[in-house]
Amino acid sequence: MPKKSSLAIKKGGVSPAEYTKFITSLKAKIRSAQIKAAVTVNSELIKLYWEIGKEIFEKQEKGGWGSNILEKAAKELQNEFPGVEGFSRCNMFRMKAFYQAYTKVPQAVAQLGDLPIFSIPWGHNALILSKKV
Repeated sequence: MPKKSSLAIKKGGVSPAEYTKFITSLKAKIRSAQIKAAVTVNSELIKLYWEIGKEIFEKQEKGGWGSNILEKAAKELQNEFPGVEGFSRCNMFRMKAFYQAYTKVPQAVAQLGDLPIFSIPWGHNALILSKKV
């Protein structure tokens, strides 16, 4: 006697079409949640980079700190957070430039969280900064 598929209709069971619809819906919800989580993580990372850029700017402009301190801070952050990218000396300077670029626009600062710069990946923001004239 041939084996019946585990998806065969059983008494009180589910049809293959109903199961397919169910699992397709679950997969779509999971993918949607993954995308929302990635966007949220990106936004928080960009806000962190903004804050780091602000602190670097203030320390250098108002405190007279030189670039050697920034290099030391970059190395210490890399040691403290191994495997976490983004804390190179070069990227720290990008964070400062990122902060400076948008503080020049008062409306941008007033509506910081609403700016599209917090919705795009850091690499795109860095590219935009490198293209500024």
